[in-house]
Amino acid sequence: MNIISNLTQNNIIIAFLVLIIVCSCYNDYIKPIVLNLINGKSLQSIITEGFTSQYSSLSPSISNNVDFDTNYYLRDKNKPIIINNKISLPPIKYCYITNGSYEYLVGNYFRRHIYPVLQIQSISNIDALYKFINNEIDIAFISEEILSRYIKKDCRYLTRLLAQSFNISLEKIDKLEQEKVLNNIYPPLNISAIGVGFNIDFYLIVNNISPILEFIDIKYIKDYNNDKDNTTSQDKKIGILADSYFYYIKICAAYGIDITSNEYNNTHIVEPNLETLISKFTKNEYEAIFVVLHPKNTQLLNMSNNMLVRYINIQKRETLDARNNLSNLINLTESPQQGTNSENNIPPPPTLNTQAIYSQSLINDLQTNNVKENFNLTIKKYFNNISPRTVDLNKFYKSENKYTYLDTYSTRMILVIRNDIPKERVEYITRNYINNLEKMRDTIDMDNFIDKINNISSLEFKYNELVSFDNEIPIADGAKTVYKKEGLIYTEDDIKCNL
Repeated sequence: MNIISNLTQNNIIIAFLVLIIVCSCYNDYIKPIVLNLINGKSLQSIITEGFTSQYSSLSPSISNNVDFDTNYYLRDKNKPIIINNKISLPPIKYCYITNGSYEYLVGNYFRRHIYPVLQIQSISNIDALYKFINNEIDIAFISEEILSRYIKKDCRYLTRLLAQSFNISLEKIDKLEQEKVLNNIYPPLNISAIGVGFNIDFYLIVNNISPILEFIDIKYIKDYNNDKDNTTSQDKKIGILADSYFYYIKICAAYGIDITSNEYNNTHIVEPNLETLISKFTKNEYEAIFVVLHPKNTQLLNMSNNMLVRYINIQKRETLDARNNLSNLINLTESPQQGTNSENNIPPPPTLNTQAIYSQSLINDLQTNNVKENFNLTIKKYFNNISPRTVDLNKFYKSENKYTYLDTYSTRMILVIRNDIPKERVEYITRNYINNLEKMRDTIDMDNFIDKINNISSLEFKYNELVSFDNEIPIADGAKTVYKKEGLIYTEDDIKCNL
């Protein structure tokens, strides 16, 4: 009887506890599930609905959350270095162009310390813009030159590239139809800028025995191939990285070379990826290659270690033929030898006409034609957002150059984000991006340090240049809020009084 009595008491206690649990869960779980079942929803959809509703404004691919260690690096001295906090964030898709590129290294740091990202590769900056439009990626570094010219729609070279990618011949379309075609190949962008990131440089690289000494020499590649006395079995060709072709045709145009004409057919080949381009170059299938990359690109560094190459100056330089003509500095009075005390040897005072001739000769000789500066002025007619740069060739393993510097050009990469990302999320990314600028650059330098070369970065992630990009590029609302607090953006009231 005692055993039966104890069992009865235990059952009563268990039933009471179950009743309490049911009552507490009724409003939050049981009632919604019953109502949804009555409305015809499946049990699986009811269970998963609660987990995906939190970030329903984002794409389904980023609805899953991950635990992220937020590292807030303080920039003030004499304060704690780091504050750790763990929160749950939905990852976003980060785009990079080439394997081993600097933006890929930045992406690795980005996902650990700034925001959780999934890295996705694209063929080129132009392809990345269309991926943004199709909501395939969420954040990426895009060339300032390409992004600004896409927004302005004022570059005929970019227009021609886009038209060719869609197999459209603009020459066969009348002016009324051209406007419709332009709207189709330039669909509106759905991205805004967070801030300036790093620089990429222009490189024309040739093998050690190449006859190319200056950039203008590529103009004669076609003549070399058509030379009947040429006994080589392989024609001379130049390989261009697909992502760099936009820059290449404009640099060539500045030099007066139209590589799109029929006479240059089969001499300039576009390669979709850097691996193939370098592989063919090392096998001597290309006389030269043209790339626009960061010097810390691992594939570029490995190539400089595995073969003898020369780097060709992109900026135009003075040659020996451009020396000043010093022959004008002659004795126009044809006076006898000076230095004696004889009165007969004292030259007569020059006439007014002689003075004028001598003065003009001296002025003409002192006027120097700065080839580099004049060419840089010409370049501005083709590019809006590139700048001359001198690259230290010690950043690479070795070269057959007779000098340790390279006169080339550089353009900046802008971090942009899709407008559909919530504003508070953009604020969070921008704040972390600012706080990690120096540490991001230094960490990448330390992780990829090579004691044999000078590959320390210098033009990356400058705080004072964060919002110095082209005015046509819109800034993200969330980033704008952060920059106003930083003092990098401010507003002024323009008060006018009409009298």
